[in-house]
Formats: sequence, structure tokens, C-alpha cells
Amino acid sequence: MSQNIVFLYLNTGGGHKAPAKALSTAFERLHPNESSVHLLNGFSEKMRICRFFFEDGYQLTSNFFEPAYVLFYRLTEHPCMIRFGNYFVQVHGMNHLARFIRQNRITKVVCLHEALILNARRAIDSVDPSIPLITILTDPFTAHGIWFYQKNMELVVFSEKLRNEAVARYGFDPARVHAFPFILNEVYERRYTEGEIRSARARLGIPDGRKVLLVAGGGEGLKGSDRLVANFVRRGSDEILIVVCGRNEILKRLIERIVERSGAANVMVLGFVSFMPDLLNIADCVITKGGASTVMEVLAVGKPVIFSTFIRGQELGNVLYAVHGGAGWLVKKPSMILDKAFELINDPVARADVARNIDRMGIRNGLGDVADFIWRFGSDK
Repeated sequence: MSQNIVFLYLNTGGGHKAPAKALSTAFERLHPNESSVHLLNGFSEKMRICRFFFEDGYQLTSNFFEPAYVLFYRLTEHPCMIRFGNYFVQVHGMNHLARFIRQNRITKVVCLHEALILNARRAIDSVDPSIPLITILTDPFTAHGIWFYQKNMELVVFSEKLRNEAVARYGFDPARVHAFPFILNEVYERRYTEGEIRSARARLGIPDGRKVLLVAGGGEGLKGSDRLVANFVRRGSDEILIVVCGRNEILKRLIERIVERSGAANVMVLGFVSFMPDLLNIADCVITKGGASTVMEVLAVGKPVIFSTFIRGQELGNVLYAVHGGAGWLVKKPSMILDKAFELINDPVARADVARNIDRMGIRNGLGDVADFIWRFGSDK
């Protein structure tokens, strides 16, 4: 039986759209003649205020005024604020989703952002309550309470910690909570061979034998990476520093000016890139923040990770996972971050220890398992 599946996301960082795209691609490969998949921003073009508030507001506050984001995060965990927030977005949001479900004859709705869950449930109920709603909780270890507010759905989580929390703290039916490994893009299912690493370095113009530090913070770049670059160029180090700024053009221009003024030839400044697997696999150490997708991708390719920052509440669990696993360090001062990075990349024993610790974590891609669950769910009813 053919299935029409829609994956709902918002552009709040890369951690929601990335797994939606990975699942969509997996379905197109696994069930090319039996499924029709759609990627849909849960806020329509008409919902400019909602898009600005949730998408632009997230980017601005998380990068430039984190206390405001943390305050919003904490306040919206209360049920009364969840109800108010849902009323704020449902005016156009529910009709937008209901219209899409009806017009495309959707048979399953998969939600990958907490702000869309209640609207998705109401939209489904207005069209056909028998259509399954499957929510994928994209934060693997620390989750906002709104993910658990709606109980009439299937909930996919990426850790036993959140499975237990959903049942014990939020009263979820255990039969409706499903734990799988974290979803990664298929390119991270194996590490590059030595030959592939040499080819990737050659494509980027990086000479053999030069150590590579990678600074990346997801789609919006890494907050404070300009200070890291300034400290790096003052040292006059021989290592190669690659800085990925994502869509953050302000940060990119600022770092380019620092590099230009210093005359440093060993700093590569990039915007939004499509070759992150190359960069992660050639890096000897990665400096980043606590976003789930970036953390799991770094660990999947077996590299040590230094956290310069994380969003309190939302990303704490990701940082603790890497640190307690012996593969990550939380260091906030730029000079100390670089001290730790140089220590790691120039110490073969330390790198070998990190590699063993990552292997013990047993990181496995849950993409195939989650795609199979979505495909099979409801087929026996």
C-alpha cells in the first residue's frame, strides 16, 4: 500500500531539518515506488510573525543574547505557557497543515519540532483522526517539556534516559514511546579511509602532514569564534584552522577582516558548506557548541570535541554525554580552548585514548531503524 508521508520542521538551527531531510532521502531510496514524501515548514509563508519569532528569534537570541533564549525556554515549559503559545500559532498554522494534509492525501504525519506538535494534532483531527502522528524528539538527552504535552501520538526518542522520563515524569503510555539510536545522515555511517582523507585534503588545498583544527557551530556558526581566530593568529602556529560560519554573514565578515589584517595564510574562512563530512573527517580536533547533530556527527567520525559554549538546558545533556564518555571537554576561554586543542592534536597517546573511548560509546546510526518504524507503523492495524 502506497504511503504519503509529510515531515514537519522549522528552521531553528539545523537539528530539526537535517533529520527530516535524512529520513526523506532514506524513504526515497528504500521505498521509491511505494511512498511519496514531503518536507514542509510547519509555518506557512503568511505566518511571518511566527517565523520571525521562532526562527529568526532563535538565531538572534542563541547567538547574541542567550539569556533571553534561556528565559523563554524556561518560561514555556509551564503548561499555561504551552497553551498560550499554541493559541498564538494556531490561527493560521492549523489551517495551513490541515490544507496540506487534505490536498496531498497524507497518510502519516512525522513532526520534528516541538512547537508544531499541538497544531499537527489538531490539523489531523480536523481531517482524519485515524492518521498517525509520529513525533521525533530531536534532542537526545535533555528535552523541553512541550515535547511531552500531547499524549495522543507516538514518540520517538534517542536515549533510554528520555524514554524513562517520558513515562515516569510525563505519564506517557510506555507502548507509545520508542527508543532508537540517534539519526545521522548516511554519510556518517562510516569513517573516511586514509585515501579518502588525502583526497579531501587535496580538494581543500591542505598539504599532507599539517594538523587541522575545525571550528564549526551548525548552520549559524559558532558564537565567539572571532575571538578564537584572533587568538590563533597571534600565536603564529603552523596548524591549519578552518572556520565554518554557516549562514552568519556578520561573523564571516568579521573573521575575514581579522585574518586579512593579520596576514595569516593558514586560516580558511567558510560560509554555509555542503561538504561538512569532508571537514569533519580531515579534522584532528573539532571546536564546537553543544548542538545534538554536530556532537553526534563529530563522535561518529571518531574525533575529539571541545565545547566552547552550549545553550543551557537544551544542550547540556549533549555536552555531558561527550565529556563523561571521555571524548569531549568544556573549555570557555579562547586561549585555553586552543591550549587544549594543541595538546590533543600533538599527543598521539591522547588521541588514541579518545578513539578508544568513542568506540566504547558504540555510536550507531538510527536512520534505518527509525525509517523502518515509520514505514511499518499502523500496517498491522
